[in-house]
Amino acid sequence: MKRQAVGAIIAQAVQALIGLLIQILVARLLGIDDYGRFAILYGVVILATAVVTGLVGDSLVVLDRSQRTVRAGLEAMLLASSVALGIGAFLIAWATGFSSALEALLFAVALAAFSIEEIVRRLLIAHMSFIRAAITDVSGFVVAFAVILTAQLMGVLSVSFFLGAIAAGQVVASVVGWFLVPKRDRVLVSLRGADIVVVWRYGVWRGLQQVLRPSLFTTVRLLSLAAAGITAVGLLEAARTYTSPLILVIGGLSSFLFVRFADQRRGGTATNSVREADRAVVFLLAGTVVMSIIAVVLIPWVSPLAFGVEVDPLAVIAWLAYGLSVAIVTPYGALGAVGGKQIAVFLIRLSDTVLAVLIAVVMLMLGASVSALPFGLAFASMLGGLALRWLVVASTGRDSEDSGA
Repeated sequence: MKRQAVGAIIAQAVQALIGLLIQILVARLLGIDDYGRFAILYGVVILATAVVTGLVGDSLVVLDRSQRTVRAGLEAMLLASSVALGIGAFLIAWATGFSSALEALLFAVALAAFSIEEIVRRLLIAHMSFIRAAITDVSGFVVAFAVILTAQLMGVLSVSFFLGAIAAGQVVASVVGWFLVPKRDRVLVSLRGADIVVVWRYGVWRGLQQVLRPSLFTTVRLLSLAAAGITAVGLLEAARTYTSPLILVIGGLSSFLFVRFADQRRGGTATNSVREADRAVVFLLAGTVVMSIIAVVLIPWVSPLAFGVEVDPLAVIAWLAYGLSVAIVTPYGALGAVGGKQIAVFLIRLSDTVLAVLIAVVMLMLGASVSALPFGLAFASMLGGLALRWLVVASTGRDSEDSGA
């Protein structure tokens, strides 16, 4: 189990590092203003990918994908959601004038490619093949970096080229990842008779939940844009990106726990899951504190090298506080979701997300610095984590009583 947990952290760390490198390249090669604009587009890509991950990715872990109708339902849902989100992204980016037609098209393709690659990656994670998932991510980054480097040498690098590079990388990563999936699960079936209902019934709540955090980040970016301008968005995003490896490593262990709890549920061995979630929270909190201290100490040296500017220490500390809150939330959220409490988990996460937005608005109205906003997000998230623990403890108690009866 420890080896698999380490593999999960490595896989998520690799994904975090790749995301960090892409954003560092944008900040260094295009400047902080273009980085702010790219951050908004990239945030929408992550948001859409989160929807598909919850809708299809979590469903394929929990549902019996060996059944042909369920597998067809998963395929149909992936196709429909990625195409619909891609078309919607293009129309919004182009119609609002935020992007040119070409940039909006590349944005849409990158979004769809990102979604598909994430599901291939999720299929690997369902088999606990975390190192193979990391190899998939690396292959995509190599292609993306090659496109970026070529455009830079030709003197034509722009936000559009970055989006195109991401799209190309994700397509290659999807192909590589597919061939790394165990052969018994590397199967596509006809969409005839697809059981979309069973996928939708479980996945819609996971999809809605997965979208909450990216939606929150996007909302905070837009609030910051309205309150202080695009440069403030870029600086706040630089601080978030600086701390993002921490958040994504926490997410890696959460992915491991989600699969493990699902396996325990199917095998009838979930009696100590709450205690295991408690241990995971303690481990994550301890690791987060250590990593936070290191991150703060390295700000004067690492951030100018990475972003061309020194990030605001207050913003970094605020995002690290948010990371602590995420460490409390994720294990209990995973446990609740695999236990059939996905609706309750979603409602709790929705409540703390709405609270976070309200806190951010009030902070800005009171004249707080944009850099301090993540403290408000952390407070709301921590309350959500405590509520989720209460939920899983109460649910475990009821399940024990039912089985005893």
